[in-house]
Amino acid sequence: MGSAHFRCPAAGIALALCAVLGMGGRTADARDRGPRNADSAPHAKRRAVDPNDVRWTQGFWADKQRLCREAMIPTVEAALHDRHNGACLENFRVAAGLAEGGHVACHWSDGDCYKFLEALCHVYAVTREEKLDRLLDHWIEIIGQAQDDDGYLSTNVQLDPKLARWQDLHHHELYNFGHLLTAACVHHRATGKDNFLRIARKAADYLHSVFQPRPRALARFGFNPSNIMGAAALYRTTGDPKCLELAGVFVDMRGSAPATPEERAKRWHLGGTDCTQDRVPLRRETEAVGHCVCAMYLYCGAADVCAETGEPALREALERIWRNVTTRRMYVTGAVGSFRNGTSSRGDSVHEAFGRDYELPSRTAYCETCSNVGNAMWSRRMLRLTGDAKYADVVELVLYNSMLSAVAADGKGFFYSNPLERDGRTEGLSKHHTPVRWATHGCFCCPPQVIRTIAKLHGWAYGASDDAVWVHLYGGNELRTRLPGGAAVRLAQKTDYPWDGRVRITVHEAPSTELALRLRIPGWAEGASIAVNGKAADAAIAPGTYARLERAWAPGDVIDLDLPMPVRLVEAHPGVEDARGKVAVKRGPVVYCAEFPLQEDGERIWQEGVFLPENVRLAPTVRRDFLGGVVVLEGKALTFRGRDLFRKRAAGGPIPDDPRHWADRLYRPLSPRRLPEPRVGTVDITLIPYYAWANRGESYMEVWIPLAR
Repeated sequence: MGSAHFRCPAAGIALALCAVLGMGGRTADARDRGPRNADSAPHAKRRAVDPNDVRWTQGFWADKQRLCREAMIPTVEAALHDRHNGACLENFRVAAGLAEGGHVACHWSDGDCYKFLEALCHVYAVTREEKLDRLLDHWIEIIGQAQDDDGYLSTNVQLDPKLARWQDLHHHELYNFGHLLTAACVHHRATGKDNFLRIARKAADYLHSVFQPRPRALARFGFNPSNIMGAAALYRTTGDPKCLELAGVFVDMRGSAPATPEERAKRWHLGGTDCTQDRVPLRRETEAVGHCVCAMYLYCGAADVCAETGEPALREALERIWRNVTTRRMYVTGAVGSFRNGTSSRGDSVHEAFGRDYELPSRTAYCETCSNVGNAMWSRRMLRLTGDAKYADVVELVLYNSMLSAVAADGKGFFYSNPLERDGRTEGLSKHHTPVRWATHGCFCCPPQVIRTIAKLHGWAYGASDDAVWVHLYGGNELRTRLPGGAAVRLAQKTDYPWDGRVRITVHEAPSTELALRLRIPGWAEGASIAVNGKAADAAIAPGTYARLERAWAPGDVIDLDLPMPVRLVEAHPGVEDARGKVAVKRGPVVYCAEFPLQEDGERIWQEGVFLPENVRLAPTVRRDFLGGVVVLEGKALTFRGRDLFRKRAAGGPIPDDPRHWADRLYRPLSPRRLPEPRVGTVDITLIPYYAWANRGESYMEVWIPLAR
């Protein structure tokens, strides 16, 4: 098979693989069977319901999805027609012979264009707008004309006579191929057409012919591996076992040819180093290293393969690395990526990368949008593999914070980097640390990443198993689906989540036999309660689990879930140097920040300094006409004078801490003492959701706010 580690998922697949070792030799049933749910797999504990079975109807995500259609997508589309932007659709027209010129934009432009087309497919699946269908067909025809006869398609190489195929991993050919395969599968599911799918099949045949022999010259040829997810998606869509085999080969390539000490000293981009996650084979890896987007895509792809094969070693490695990320290397916003350039724990030069344990600077935090979204994508796959609610908690954390911070309140601007502090200084910042969001950018991977995620997020809200419906995300929506056994289920959610923790779920249709509804109790939701038809539910309700409600449901049954949302101060592990003596503020799943816009005298306020007393009272206030509609937190902060007076009155002095008391926790609620409220040296303060910062021009901002204790 060309891979020592790859495991076939079942005897049937193994026999099929033996029968189709030739390039064109696919079995008829593999080619002809209908598409499987993109998130179903034989070794997944949970499967997602079909995205077509869910619709946002009102509230937070319905509003964001509407904004995505009306503002984000048009902004991204306009940028993709700008030849000075980092991604450009025009390259396909040139490669197809329909326009003159050379390649413009980044090497990974094709992949980012495919992400845009994928977003259109998700929107079309909801709206059925004919103009979207026509637009998709227009570009698919051009892409097909741009594809070489043998299936190769990467316009940056095709349009540059100085470049050869598979010459340099920084040409991002596999990234471009991977997003092509994914977008084609989404298009097929949304439209039922196979015009894009034919292009993808041809591309996959070509990749199989190049990489299945596992040539030594290409052993390190993988940088940003969207190709693994793409090959797995194509397997699920077509049933072609060679696609699953190809995905397994790409996983096995990582770490199979580590760089020599001499090569590592010369330059990191030869591959075989921590930067590209291929110094150590994935199954033996113990930590998250290197380029964060590449890492997240690798872990996502490996989780897809594991869901098909059930291989224990691969799953154990993913769980081990996930623990390292979430207990050592993840920001309180769910973001990942400590710096632009640095050194891994094993001494390799890395960029756009994880730091070492607890190396989480705030002001220079890189936190690329694509890596943050990738963290949610990976955690969602781990949720599918295990059914453990802790993974859903990270998905939610990212979505409401470090993913959404990337897009402006009006949907017309985007961030690449998402730091946790902005103080006006530029030292140590990269070109991607911009003070305000932009519509075009030299590297344009993040905007299409955001829009495709928001456009498909309704498909993340629920899961299913043989006897249960699992509620992962809360928001106003309707679910109309069938369980694996064929039973019809129809539910409706009504809620003002994440601003209010009350969620009402009404049953409109359910099987006559008993059915379990599994409601996620977020890890932060102490004191949650559930009532069914007005009576307290007989169910175990604990933070970080799924409460099980099992009965024969009748149309009209109502479930009321109450998730208390007190304002909480959060402290970081003592090893996080930038957060020492500071606290973050959370309410429900939302992280807050202090922002001081320049146009509102922000520089003076910042220089004077503000501190939160440990017993601060912050009152939630609904502001529907502010920053796209948010809940702000209002209270009294302290000035320097107020801080010093407060400290003198605080009995017992500072509270010592010991890292040994933290176990595997990276963040925890602060336990404030009962102290008199400060009356001198106070100043009014309004905290806003972190995701909404930088919508009022340039500003000073901090997530970790100095604490008076």
